[in-house]
Amino acid sequence: FLRLTDMPEIDYICRNFIIMNWVNIFSIIATVALIISVYIYTKRTQSVDNNCDSRNDNDLKVVSLKLIVPLKIQAYERLLLYIERVQFPVLVKRIFNPVMSRNDFQFSLMQNVQDEFEHNLAQRLYVTEETWHLVDLAKEEVLQNINAVFNDNPDADVAMIAQKLASFNNPMVEKAVINIKREFNSL
Repeated sequence: FLRLTDMPEIDYICRNFIIMNWVNIFSIIATVALIISVYIYTKRTQSVDNNCDSRNDNDLKVVSLKLIVPLKIQAYERLLLYIERVQFPVLVKRIFNPVMSRNDFQFSLMQNVQDEFEHNLAQRLYVTEETWHLVDLAKEEVLQNINAVFNDNPDADVAMIAQKLASFNNPMVEKAVINIKREFNSL
């Protein structure tokens, strides 16, 4: 009788079969170990979550307030500063230059109002929709009034336009200021 192991081809096949079996066995063991690890991790995470859920809600509120209240206060400050900066006496004083052309002056005024607004867009996260809406309306009112003064006075020079704008009244700006203060005081 001829033994199978005496043939080199069969011997090679047998060794490869044994190696492949061991690789498969190790793969199965690794997969099972991974599944067990994920299961244990999930159980531990659920345990931690359950501990967090069992915390006193007041503790979470206190921590939340400590983080959010300063951000809200900063938002009120920044929006109030924005509103103050776009009021016509302040805006005109900051932008006016007697050597500017009418078009440059108008563009600078409008660009400044828009840039300041965009710089404060993130404050929307921390104020009520009503307050944000009033700030947006105030901005729009300022822009509309700038255009109206320039359109209603086509022959006026830059100094005359600046004087007219500086004496302009902005009811929406004042309304936004009142609302920001009211909302701040309700913190």
